[in-house]
Amino acid sequence: MEHRIELVRELNGIRFYNDSIASSPTRTIAGLNSFKEKVILIAGGYDKHIPYDVMGKVLVEKVKSLVLIGQTASKIEKSLKDEVERTKKGGDIPVNRCSSLEEAVYTAYNQAAEGDVIILSPASASFDMFKNFEERGNRFKKIVNSIQAK
Repeated sequence: MEHRIELVRELNGIRFYNDSIASSPTRTIAGLNSFKEKVILIAGGYDKHIPYDVMGKVLVEKVKSLVLIGQTASKIEKSLKDEVERTKKGGDIPVNRCSSLEEAVYTAYNQAAEGDVIILSPASASFDMFKNFEERGNRFKKIVNSIQAK
């Protein structure tokens, strides 16, 4: 289904998934739980003033690297750091802040190795940068499909 854990492309053994419809922490958690391996997560967006603390546990368990954009970047990063502090696990997860979706995709790709999964699963609405989740997802797909092989 388009925008719901949609495989966009495999390039150099790296799979890119579009889960732009995941506009809340619970939807992102569900998406992350659908993968066996740890993923490189691109998340963040418009702040609907909802709690993000529920994400910490799954970020520690399921995320290899976190790439953040948008207004909710600080809240998502805080959920990870609070869980790391509480459990003393996941302290080695890199966190990158980016100013655009394009920068986030390239940051994620440059960290990825063969066998990795990169997923856009924002846990946030799109209104800070895009008209809606479809526009965000379509932009993600366009960026991913424009990447040249290494």
